[in-house]
Amino acid sequence: SFDFQNKMSPLPVRAIDVGVPISDAYSLEAVGKHGFAIEVGPQPNGVLRADIFNMMKKTVDLTMDWIQEFNSGCTFEAGEVEVFTVVKSVDYPRDQTGEITATIHPELQDNDFKLLRRGDPVFLSFTGETVEHEGDELHPFFVNECAYYEKKIAFHLGQKTTFKLPPVCMKKN
Repeated sequence: SFDFQNKMSPLPVRAIDVGVPISDAYSLEAVGKHGFAIEVGPQPNGVLRADIFNMMKKTVDLTMDWIQEFNSGCTFEAGEVEVFTVVKSVDYPRDQTGEITATIHPELQDNDFKLLRRGDPVFLSFTGETVEHEGDELHPFFVNECAYYEKKIAFHLGQKTTFKLPPVCMKKN
């Protein structure tokens, strides 16, 4: 079998379902019948980091290895994968003019994919007040990524589920 997570270890590998139909997608995953995207990070825009580059190269190399094994007729055993499905996006607190009035709380920063419970701190206002999570228990991810500022997204909240994967094999003619 091809255990992607173990081959990437100790780096976490996570599957995210953004809930956008392929017909509405505007990125590379919309090109294929069963498209997907690979994102490695976090990395600020315009910055080239060797560690992130090497992770991306390893990810692409392993993906190509899997495709080659699949196309050669290799059978992959059934398995499971955890998937985080976007439930909603959360904006930063803002004033009447639309200016951000708080930053991500230090207890949330760098804690992507960890369960967020009602009452957990999510923002720290510029006046020192803590803003707590008031919604359902969900998993935050893409927390405080600068690429999302213009989209008014402080972080996404997702539901974690486990998908059963059937065994797969390429049938050759």
